[in-house]
Amino acid sequence: MKTKKPCSFFSARLLCSLFVAGGSAALLGACSSRPLQPYNTQQDLPAAVRVPAGHQAVLEASSNGRLMYECQAVRRAPYEYEWLLRNAGLELTDTYGKRITHKPGARASWTHQDGSSVIAREFIEVPNGSHNLPLQRYRAERSETPGALQNITYVQRLRTVGGWIASPTCSAPQLGMRMTVPYEADYIFWRATGS
Repeated sequence: MKTKKPCSFFSARLLCSLFVAGGSAALLGACSSRPLQPYNTQQDLPAAVRVPAGHQAVLEASSNGRLMYECQAVRRAPYEYEWLLRNAGLELTDTYGKRITHKPGARASWTHQDGSSVIAREFIEVPNGSHNLPLQRYRAERSETPGALQNITYVQRLRTVGGWIASPTCSAPQLGMRMTVPYEADYIFWRATGS
């Protein structure tokens, strides 16, 4: 008889809260399909990207692919140049194999395949190494649309690997140049406790 791997502490806590909220025994099987990452406590993260007390993690999604950047002038006199993201959207896969489309940016959004969505109102980020995308915490506008992303209050981008261009720097000789880089990231979706 094949034994299942035990879930992480974070996974067990998340699944327990989902089980109580949803009342569905089917959620208990999620540990054997794709366990959540072991984000045991918010204290393991930089203070700026922690989610405040009074919220619970309800869904995790991951992304693994390539990002395309283009070197662009972002200011004149004096000129300043930056690598700007050219991807219109990124595909995430949630814990249960469902698709979430993420549109990055200052007004980032996530749309679940069930039709529910969430839009960021503001965000904070902290560096995560010279080659990795920064860690982020988004404060979200609550959505009443029923589904997996209904009433999400915070979204975190954690465990970023790659996705950042450290060299060459974007300058006048690189203007218009495009580069693609591999990346991975996990996204954790939070709701106010009891909502």
